[in-house]
Amino acid sequence: MTLNGITMGLIAEVLLLVTAVAISGTVQSQNSNDERQNRSASVFHLMEQLYNTMKTQIKDMEADIAAQKKQIEALQNRKTMKCESGTAGQHKAPPPGWPYIENVKFKSPFEETPTVTYGLFLLDSLHNTNVRISTTVTAVTKTGFRVQISPWDDTRLYGARISWMACGK
Repeated sequence: MTLNGITMGLIAEVLLLVTAVAISGTVQSQNSNDERQNRSASVFHLMEQLYNTMKTQIKDMEADIAAQKKQIEALQNRKTMKCESGTAGQHKAPPPGWPYIENVKFKSPFEETPTVTYGLFLLDSLHNTNVRISTTVTAVTKTGFRVQISPWDDTRLYGARISWMACGK
């Protein structure tokens, strides 16, 4: 329930109780003073209990609201993660020169050095030779990184590409 819903509910209960007391007092005006005083004391006691209950509930709700405001503030002030992705490499016929080196620049710099994850997604080699390839990502900074794709020995490559993703603040 919301603060207003609980408060309005309790106020309605108090108003009903006060109305019932007023009607009861009018109807039973013939009763003795002692009975009226006892009834008034009972009604007062019930109203006092309702008041204390409302006071406790309002304090609890105010504490909850304060805690939620702190959570909202913390979420608004946190530094959000961002990710950027792309590809690097080459694929040509006749076979291009190797190793392939590319300096990748991010579209916008990160606040801190991001983590770069990458994987080979294209590999095209001559069919009658062994395939030996090394891919490395080095020199990662807030603004970019360096990719190197290198075959070795008798491997003859027509193409190799990586897909990468950089994530950080």
